[in-house]
Amino acid sequence: MRRSLAKKILTTGLILLTVLFPVALAGCGKGGNNTNSVSTSDNSNAGKTENNTDSGNKEAGATEAASTEEVTKPDKITIMVDGTLLDKASGQDAFVARFKEITGVELVIIQPDHNTYSDQVALAFTSDSVPDALILSNQLYTAYATQGALWDMSEAWNNSAAKASGQMKEANIEALKIDGSLYGFAPASGNGCITYVRQDWLDNLGLSVPTTYDQYIEMLRAFTEDDPDGNGKKDTYGVTAAGIIGPEIPYTNYLPEFWQSAYPDFYQKADGTWVDGFRETANTDALGRLKDAYSKGYIDMEVATNTTSACRDKFYAGNTGVFTYWAGKWNMTLEQNVQSTYPDAKLTALPPIAELGNYIERQPPVWAITSASKNPEGVFKYLIESMVDGGDGQMLWTYGVEGVHYEKDASGTYKQLPDPEVPDNTFLSAHIDPVLTTRQWEDPLYSIRDERVKTSAELFQANSKIAPLIVPTETMSAYMATLLDARSIIVSKVVTGDMSVEDGIAQYEKEQGALSDSIVAELNSK
Repeated sequence: MRRSLAKKILTTGLILLTVLFPVALAGCGKGGNNTNSVSTSDNSNAGKTENNTDSGNKEAGATEAASTEEVTKPDKITIMVDGTLLDKASGQDAFVARFKEITGVELVIIQPDHNTYSDQVALAFTSDSVPDALILSNQLYTAYATQGALWDMSEAWNNSAAKASGQMKEANIEALKIDGSLYGFAPASGNGCITYVRQDWLDNLGLSVPTTYDQYIEMLRAFTEDDPDGNGKKDTYGVTAAGIIGPEIPYTNYLPEFWQSAYPDFYQKADGTWVDGFRETANTDALGRLKDAYSKGYIDMEVATNTTSACRDKFYAGNTGVFTYWAGKWNMTLEQNVQSTYPDAKLTALPPIAELGNYIERQPPVWAITSASKNPEGVFKYLIESMVDGGDGQMLWTYGVEGVHYEKDASGTYKQLPDPEVPDNTFLSAHIDPVLTTRQWEDPLYSIRDERVKTSAELFQANSKIAPLIVPTETMSAYMATLLDARSIIVSKVVTGDMSVEDGIAQYEKEQGALSDSIVAELNSK
């Protein structure tokens, strides 16, 4: 029986990894300094709660006493993690030792190469070494949950000290439920992309920050035609992006002002019915806007083939004045790199224009407890809840170990220390991005955080909505890659001029309409 389930899980995992969601976990790097490190969400209130850290610990401890009466403390917890947790070179051994001090539990970490992580997870489920808990992308989370490989933590969450604290951003947890049950927990929000604009270019041209699409397009026109950098050359263009349509959910995050309300994938409408957004009028209109702007030279001519690193280089070089990228610490990083060439350059994080309404927050990676765990209640209490306890545990999972990753002087002032692996860089976080936590707490390092990071993250959190969570159907698992490829090809041909919008939509209907209908029917039959 177990072998059969394992084979089924492996098959599901490998399909999802190699075909359906090829880049599900791409883009992450080493813990603390990665682009997409596990994030938490409500930085808007970080450091603003009334409790200080010490009192927060006492409160957490009191609540813990009431909530652990029937939970057996495990001697050891084995976890499988990707590169979003600090590695050994950055002080993982000290992290493990501190975890033992706080919880009394030995933490065993399995950390395969980040780029092969999903494959290693799939292989683990076929062996006798399934970990107690592991990190999963949201796509793999839904797949493994529906295969019965993950423990239903709904009751544990409902009875948890974290929930009882009243400090959790529960909408982020509720968004992870599958058919009403919770199989994964996000200590951080998924974060998302926000549009950065060269403020010095706006100032040079006498333009205001755009608030509507017409103003946005006028800005792109001026950045392309009116010599925004004042060098006397026509050598700039409006906006660059790493693709016209993204390869994974939420798909529209790199050119959101053009996509606006269009969502070119399956989604559930307010009345509960599922549709294929690629076949809706909103998608047709978005393609028209993109095609028009591209034909006028406002969009990078290499947009269809750009990588994110290529876009960053173009932005740093002053080729373009608009770039939509991750909210939070990337605001600081982008501006610093632009200023290395143009010292007077300034970036402005753009509130969503009126027609866009909200940026899209991606579904976060989650922590899940496997069905193979012998003490899942204990794992939830002593592992997962430690990440959002508002005290010592959250400090550890966020900033690492005192004396190794940060220090506090006699006056109580905190200072982050150099990364043990890369001493030229400051160690930023052990696992949880501090600007994105789902548990409000008094962050003792909030006051020293760069204002650009805080402003960008808070603007995004106040103006974003969470991308839909889709549980793949049988047909989706088998053929979604076909649909994604077809959409990407059509979008590229339409926008770059090889095909009209009408012909592109007609081709999709002719070649993929029946497949789309089948998937919609399956989704609506659940």
